[in-house]
Amino acid sequence: MRAFAGLLYKLVRSVKVESKLYVLLLVLMPVLSLSTSDVWAESRAQALQKQALSEFDNPKTRARAVKHINEALKLEPDKALLWQNKALFLKVLDESESALACINRSIELDSKNSYSHAMKTEILMNLNLSDQALKSINAAIKLEPRPEYAVLKASILAVQGKLDLAEKQLDAVIKLNSQDRIARARRANVAKAARHWSKAIDDYSWLISAAPAKSVSYYDNLLDRSYAYLELKQYDKALTDCKAGLAGMPTARQFNVALVKIYERSGNISEARRARQALEAIDDDLKPPKSYRFKD
Repeated sequence: MRAFAGLLYKLVRSVKVESKLYVLLLVLMPVLSLSTSDVWAESRAQALQKQALSEFDNPKTRARAVKHINEALKLEPDKALLWQNKALFLKVLDESESALACINRSIELDSKNSYSHAMKTEILMNLNLSDQALKSINAAIKLEPRPEYAVLKASILAVQGKLDLAEKQLDAVIKLNSQDRIARARRANVAKAARHWSKAIDDYSWLISAAPAKSVSYYDNLLDRSYAYLELKQYDKALTDCKAGLAGMPTARQFNVALVKIYERSGNISEARRARQALEAIDDDLKPPKSYRFKD
């Protein structure tokens, strides 16, 4: 070994100055090769990830998206973002148990990513594990107190029947941003379930004013506000909303049903009778012709 070392020393001493760079490259070659290999693998994994994300946007190519994200994970098995992507794909594909395993792996690799904890929350809710979901969303909020996380927490509390806590959670979000449409819609539903009609009316009114005219959401919220007014025995306002809905959707069964209820609850028997006749006519029109009906 010493003889070999001496020979190597003489060899290095004998080369010209410009050849010293070549000797240095020989020494560093294993390190450079490893670095180049890592860069290639990472670059290839990123390309596969980008392809998978693009494919997943199209329902027809989602199977290929899962295939390509799996290929990316073979190259970069310790990449938390790739596991997060796979969890999202599987969640959308209703493979919640597999999605949960993937998001857990992502969190193991990067526990500081709040979005991963939020996604885990949604997956746990899909699995009807609300207690675990609540712990998960609390972890997300601790890392990053985003309003959408607060809304998600309110949804969990509502599912658990803790309507007052859910409402307070949404109150805080709306106090910070009164234009938060999702928070408004969630609070309207929570207030409705809690029979807090005034607050529900406030949110339905905001949603109606923010919705495009004659859109589905416009009519849905108009109908809900009509029923909220009905619960408060504000019959004139309930009737105004109901008639506004009928003006745009005259044959919509839900508005005709509401009209009957408003007249009945307000004691207007004659108008209730007319409204019920109109409803029966609509129901009859929805039935197939008598010649096509099954006979008893």
